Amino acid sequence: MNKTQMNLQDLFLNQVRKENIPVTIYLASGVQLKGIVRGFDAFTVVLESPGKPPQLVYKHAMASVVPARPVSGIFVREDRGTAPEQQAQAEE
Repeated sequence: MNKTQMNLQDLFLNQVRKENIPVTIYLASGVQLKGIVRGFDAFTVVLESPGKPPQLVYKHAMASVVPARPVSGIFVREDRGTAPEQQAQAEE
């Protein structure tokens, strides 16, 4: 893979960061963290929550990241606003 190419993980995190979409990060331990992604690199994500200092979360501890609303341009078709899998099921 070319170094200038972004991977899916980076595209997703960058989009939620740019759109200030609140996310819930589920850790492998079961802990839930809620906030706004302020930055990320290859190993960490900076999460900011109201009334709390920013948290540096290691990606290897993360199980999943769930946005509070759909992320534009990723997994969503602009024509119908549904994921490709849902659209395929609807067309059957």
